[in-house]
Amino acid sequence: MNETPSPTDIIERILQTAKAALPKSLADDVKENVRTAIQDVISDLDVVSREELDVQKAVLAKTRAKVDEMESIISELEEQIAKKS
Repeated sequence: MNETPSPTDIIERILQTAKAALPKSLADDVKENVRTAIQDVISDLDVVSREELDVQKAVLAKTRAKVDEMESIISELEEQIAKKS
């Protein structure tokens, strides 16, 4: 399965590439500035982490199962009411 890299992994890859291309002192300054800039941009985006998404998917699956169960109960009750009428 192909996992999507996290924003942190992407930032780290960008920083490592930049670091390899620049002298050490300049690379450290650029690394910190790029990290801060990217984190600012990401924090402004309307995104959630993979962990948050996974939690919400689990909640949705549980809710879906409960709705299915309730629909089944309602159908049974409707059948019982129809038989009495």
